[in-house]
Amino acid sequence: MPEQLYCDFCGRSEKELAEKILGGSPILELDADGLWVCRDCRARLVLPVVGDEAEELDEELNALVGKSAGAICHTLNLPYEPPYQTVIDAAAKIAYDEDRYMSAWSFVTQWLDGTTVWRAEDGDGVAFVSPDGSVRLQPGYAV
Repeated sequence: MPEQLYCDFCGRSEKELAEKILGGSPILELDADGLWVCRDCRARLVLPVVGDEAEELDEELNALVGKSAGAICHTLNLPYEPPYQTVIDAAAKIAYDEDRYMSAWSFVTQWLDGTTVWRAEDGDGVAFVSPDGSVRLQPGYAV
């Protein structure tokens, strides 16, 4: 029996998505980061480019992809201002929270709503840090 797939972002199963969405394009797709993403989440992942300023901001955040939470908090000496502020806050939340010590987890992306996505050092888990500071872990997902 084939293994059940889940969206790495919202956590819904392929079966649950199939019941909700009929026809059209594939329900789950493997993205460039190696994460399974449903159509609903895919729409939130793509940042629209609006002029040179948006492209410049996108490049600044892209430079952080693959950097660890610990490095983002301390060694990179990033200015505490947009677009870095949200990423720095999320990195501090997972890297030095009293219940977690995930300083080696690496930055993957930031969604339009400000949620940041982090990958486990061993690639066997994903963490989502929302702008309000809540953290949702998806352990056991090889990405």
